[in-house]
Amino acid sequence: MYKGNAYEVKVNSKTFDILSANTAFYGFIGSRLYNTFDKLVEPSCAKMLPEYIEQEQTVILPLVTEAGDSKKTLALFVSRENEEIADIKMIVLDEMQEWEWNLKNQVTRKNAILRLYNDYYFEYDAIQNHIRVYAADRFEANIMAMSLEDFEKKLLERADESNMSDVKKLVGILRSGGDRFAINIAGDILNIRETAYTLVKGMSIYENGEYVYTTGYIHFWSERSASSAENKPALERDYLTGVLTKAEITKLVVSTIDEKKTQNVTLAIIDIDYFKKVNDVYGHMKGDEVLKKVASIIRHEVRDTGLVGRFGGDEFLVLFFDAYDMETMRERLRSIRTRVAANTVKTDTGEEISLTLSIGCAAYPKDADNYEDLFFLADFALYRAKEKGRNRYIIYGKDKHGTLEDIRNTRMGENPLNSRGNMSPAELVCAMQDKVYTGKDYPLFRLLDDISLNMNIQRVMLYAGTPFKQVGMAGANRLSKSVVESTIDYLDMPELKKGYDDTGVLMYDNIKRIANTSTELYDKLKKQQIISFAHIRFKDKYGTEAVLSLEFVKNIMTWNESHIPYYRLLTKILSEYDLGNVTQ
Repeated sequence: MYKGNAYEVKVNSKTFDILSANTAFYGFIGSRLYNTFDKLVEPSCAKMLPEYIEQEQTVILPLVTEAGDSKKTLALFVSRENEEIADIKMIVLDEMQEWEWNLKNQVTRKNAILRLYNDYYFEYDAIQNHIRVYAADRFEANIMAMSLEDFEKKLLERADESNMSDVKKLVGILRSGGDRFAINIAGDILNIRETAYTLVKGMSIYENGEYVYTTGYIHFWSERSASSAENKPALERDYLTGVLTKAEITKLVVSTIDEKKTQNVTLAIIDIDYFKKVNDVYGHMKGDEVLKKVASIIRHEVRDTGLVGRFGGDEFLVLFFDAYDMETMRERLRSIRTRVAANTVKTDTGEEISLTLSIGCAAYPKDADNYEDLFFLADFALYRAKEKGRNRYIIYGKDKHGTLEDIRNTRMGENPLNSRGNMSPAELVCAMQDKVYTGKDYPLFRLLDDISLNMNIQRVMLYAGTPFKQVGMAGANRLSKSVVESTIDYLDMPELKKGYDDTGVLMYDNIKRIANTSTELYDKLKKQQIISFAHIRFKDKYGTEAVLSLEFVKNIMTWNESHIPYYRLLTKILSEYDLGNVTQ
């Protein structure tokens, strides 16, 4: 599937006003946000737009960049029956041709690599419920092709007490998905090759939150080959950066400290400063480039004197074997920090993204006598580094920072939500649920502040009652009481209510779409300075009707539909409050 820039835009088929578009197209528009679509097309083709829309044509459509250059796209026009709306989907031709060329090269290289090994590879299509197994040296030939039920039956026929549970575990992962996995099954369970063990390693793939695919490889090995390091399963490495995965680095560090009790080692947690902003502003591909560059520098600095793993989206875990004393530790951390700061990543427009790190570390057994406590202290030091302005390292010291127990008691009292800024939406919602459901003091205004700050929502409004009253507000561009009171009745306008789906969710990327159907509703939203919004209707613990409004007031927001489950979970948390009796 093509992964390059695909522009999607909805326009008024008469005036060519842009009603909504995806993030890629808004990035192309740049500062021309208020231009109509025809002004973004070369004049010779702009006059043909009515014909393209009416006849729903697929054409070569040259767009005009901000610099005045021409960018040819393959454009598909679709008009909506009985509506003055046209959907336009465009692919940049130069980018598509480059993508196709790169894809062909990748396929050629990877086929060559596969033929170097004598393993087998598999792919399971969760939608079609079908599994195929291939031999690496003849990848196009199916060794097996069957439904998951037939595959399970085949495995169970050869299973015994020694491997029955592993077989069921493998089938369960294929059926339900399971991120990355590795299962070592005794015997030649697939009846392909006489061997003592079958190692199955794979990864599940999700699209828009739905499990769709699992792929991996099957390696056969014997007791004799198991004694050779060459034939032992390789360490799990992160596919993007090449460092150890979170599971692998955690396992090795825990083993080093808690089991082997290796003396005089130091644990460091390294965080890329403002990494989320890189993803949000420049896109995930540029974020991946930052991750790879930082990981490469850390690996070069650590080399064979320690272990490096990717611990989270923008976090790395390093275990140093040669940097126990304070001066050596300072030297190593300073070297990593300054080398990263000396590098930049260039954007597509030539802008340079600066890179800095925040680092926290603690030593075993000087600071703590087990992995859990050591990680806690290193994490505390990282938090202090961020608190002091980032782009620095903090080495934990009992005399300077207090005892482990003192720090633990202090942090438990504060319990800041997402203080390190690296939690996913799912983790954030779980943290909020924990605070509410365990009876911790979590006032409504604090919850709304956390939603706005940590989920990057510019303004959060909460309404409840019959008729609706504003019971909470957080974020930027706060509204005056008079503005709220003069516009709040828009929540019950039929033009708005008919847009909710069956689950009580309504999303608009751009309120300009509403202007075509209801001028009154559009004016009320505009008075509240809303550009994009998402509404979720729900009831509180006593059945009071309520609406959570997530709003963008400074820019257009293209809503991610995969986040809808998280927004609905937010209303489930809010339903634990008595919203009908909130005092302002």
